[in-house]
Amino acid sequence: MKDPMSGAPNVMFLVEVVNCNDGIASYCETLATGLHARGVQIHLVSGIVRSDEKSEYKRQKLAAAVKQWHVVPGLRKLPALSIFMQLWKVIRENDISVINVHGLGMLMWGRLLSLLTGARCVATYHPSVLGNIDKVQNAPQSTFSLVQILYFNLFFPHTLILMSEESLRHLRRYVLFGKNRIAKVYGGVDTVHFRPPSDAERRDARAKFGVAEGEFMCLLAARLAWVKGHDLLIKAARKIRDSATPSPIDIKCYFVGSGGAEREKEIKSFAFAGEKDKDTFKFLGFMGDVREILWAADVFALPSRFEGFPLGVAEAMATGLVPVRTPAGGATDQIIEGQTGFIVPFEDADALVGALEKVADPATRAALSRNALARAQQYFGVGPMVDETLRIYGLIGDTSGNALAHAVKA
Repeated sequence: MKDPMSGAPNVMFLVEVVNCNDGIASYCETLATGLHARGVQIHLVSGIVRSDEKSEYKRQKLAAAVKQWHVVPGLRKLPALSIFMQLWKVIRENDISVINVHGLGMLMWGRLLSLLTGARCVATYHPSVLGNIDKVQNAPQSTFSLVQILYFNLFFPHTLILMSEESLRHLRRYVLFGKNRIAKVYGGVDTVHFRPPSDAERRDARAKFGVAEGEFMCLLAARLAWVKGHDLLIKAARKIRDSATPSPIDIKCYFVGSGGAEREKEIKSFAFAGEKDKDTFKFLGFMGDVREILWAADVFALPSRFEGFPLGVAEAMATGLVPVRTPAGGATDQIIEGQTGFIVPFEDADALVGALEKVADPATRAALSRNALARAQQYFGVGPMVDETLRIYGLIGDTSGNALAHAVKA
């Protein structure tokens, strides 16, 4: 189906909530920009939009990437007839041929609208867990309930997009009748923008953020929430700093990102518990563009408890930054152990110390950096993501959505 004015195919992105400081918003903006460059018009439909002064830049980028952004007050997981009719009208008036729901909570909407209009229903899996420290520590063992499995089977889309091998293994544990309609497509990042710095750019970036000569700058850029493992990095950094044998590593940890007021207060209180901590840990808040802080860093750490496919790791690798992370979603896709970075066990601050100490060695870091950059450029660019998404949409190549480089067999 085509836009009668432009001749371009029209695709709806359906999202329950847009948090302009999180990875789903970044993913949608990057994908929409890439699809637009290939002649596809994106119509974003969302419920509430959350942004503040610092994340306004991200909101504007997302708005610029789509043809229309329909904010629908009251949009929830369970369809209301009045809202359902609003969405049906958007689909008919704009000749939408594909409905791409982001997050499994919107599956019912997407499938019912697909049945009514004939538009293809595609769902992108964005798993996440939020909550207090006790809840998120159990996130790696989380499972679907019987009700969730039934819901999944009733409203399984024409194609379900997963981004990581870990997500694929998780879904294979369940009786899902649509397993032959699952495709793995890596999340893409702009590898033209996220590139290695020149020597001068790196010096300027380190000076801008106050990183002194000889300091080993460890960066964690992610939502400020316990699930991202800020506490584990804080523990590891303290172990390195307070080692009985004087450590040759002058470690400084920089945290970029924002979260709910309660979580921010809890995490900062944890970080600043001791006299030395204010010199070791720095919280910079949310940044619309993290390229310069990536350029200033020596290692990217993400000891998270649960992930889908962290785009922050891909962005870091694209700048030549070495990642150290846990085996949450995307780990084995992003990291070849000891070659492009390191994977450490969940909840293991000592293992994190060991990995950071390895990356602190300049020769080791240089070799890993080259490999991380090469992997990001080969697999995590926007181009491959857009190509495979277009095939799934049925807009190029095989219209079954299964003829993909990363297609998944049941």
